[in-house]
Amino acid sequence: MVIDFHVHIQPRNSDDDVLKFLDTMSELGIDMAVVHALGRTREEVDASTRNIARVVEKHPDRLIGFGSVFPSDRDAIDRLHEQVTSMGLRGLKLHPLLQQFSPGDSYMSPLMEKCIELDIPALFHTGGGYMRDGRLRDADPVLLDELAGRHPAAKIIIAHGNPFGPDPYIAARHENVYLDTAMTFAQMSRLIPHVGAEMLAWMNTDERLLFGSDAFPDHLNLFTYNLDPVRAMQISEESKAKVLGGNAARLLNLA
Repeated sequence: MVIDFHVHIQPRNSDDDVLKFLDTMSELGIDMAVVHALGRTREEVDASTRNIARVVEKHPDRLIGFGSVFPSDRDAIDRLHEQVTSMGLRGLKLHPLLQQFSPGDSYMSPLMEKCIELDIPALFHTGGGYMRDGRLRDADPVLLDELAGRHPAAKIIIAHGNPFGPDPYIAARHENVYLDTAMTFAQMSRLIPHVGAEMLAWMNTDERLLFGSDAFPDHLNLFTYNLDPVRAMQISEESKAKVLGGNAARLLNLA
């Protein structure tokens, strides 16, 4: 099974857009995708989360939904609880730049404990961003190293895992940390074809790398841009199967 762990479907996308998105997944041999909420404001995040719940309900065999909250909000934990227990969402997506928060802030602890209680993963945007929102230092994966250490039972995903940054070492240090391959890995591996195998060696495991594309219905080309380098990795077929979907299925309790 191939699972794309990092895609987006926004309220602006029509039902026809979603069907084309799913058709493209099928053409490329992608069985399922994890759809993440996205927005700069609370209103945008709420609308994105509701839309994801609606789309996932229509296509439960192909899509899995992750909602989002603003971590600093007093009702963040209650909203997350509702998203999981009432809306059927399966995880939390957080974007420190767009949502202008730091994973190192104290209010993150009760939110992580809620994720542990609900048994859901939390995916964090890391690295750069062309938008002018927030501070780049808040998207530094080193902050997740500290968060993972404080909450060893939390399932934390470093989105846009950087083979040349601290990310592989953070995963090696913490058994609860995963990396996804969306964009950064694809860019690096196209420049240096063997970087994927080296990254797994630095991580000292093939159990916690997740294929992701960051694809939108507006940018279907991102599927192949990100999928081809993963399929070309110079690793065993067993390891490749884990990266392409086996690790995601285990993390999402599908296997």
